[in-house]
Amino acid sequence: MFHIIREENYQDGEVIFKEGESGDEVYRVLSGAVVVTKEVGGRSLTIEVLREGEIFGEMAFITDTPRSASAKALGPTTVGVLDSNRLEDELSTVSQGLYQLFECLTLRLKKTTDAVAGVSLVRKDPRVSKTWFLIYEHGEMHLEAYSHNASCGGLYIKTPTPLARGERFSLNLHLPGDSEKEMKITCEVAWTRKRTDDHENFPLGMGVKFLDLTQEQYQRLKKALDRGE
Repeated sequence: MFHIIREENYQDGEVIFKEGESGDEVYRVLSGAVVVTKEVGGRSLTIEVLREGEIFGEMAFITDTPRSASAKALGPTTVGVLDSNRLEDELSTVSQGLYQLFECLTLRLKKTTDAVAGVSLVRKDPRVSKTWFLIYEHGEMHLEAYSHNASCGGLYIKTPTPLARGERFSLNLHLPGDSEKEMKITCEVAWTRKRTDDHENFPLGMGVKFLDLTQEQYQRLKKALDRGE
């Protein structure tokens, strides 16, 4: 069922990934054990210990959020990195309703875990429904499209031919009501939607994150989002 593209070996206490990091790799414990922890009040709180055969790292993959916890080896440990492209392809074959269910359950688990750990879950950059005209450049292509929603951290581009996850491109964005010149932002594809049962509310396209947003651009985006245009 799961295709492993490589194996990684860790010694006791070595960090596999840290809480708050970006990353979408999903892992399977092949031998040894992995301890999952959260930082709460300056202390490291153990959430769970994973044994051979168990999967971890899936929360960031499904929800496109930073790592919600840290993972480190408990004794000599080998983990397998799952093929994210194959996982993405498998997810794209399920109905939009089922995918929403996966995402909902994953986010609910994250909220429950944070609540138990005493952490307040507040999204740093909430998404707002926005239909903005934009142009993105990928290689020799200059493509026109519209956004579906946006935040100060990224946006969702409506397109029947999304780029591959992890690809980077240049985005030219002119904000309504903004007299300044258009913003040029480097972006990375965080996730894609290649199948949908509801083109109006869940259009085909790609969720992208901003990589080099300046403070001035951040403030301009925030004003445009707050204006409700």
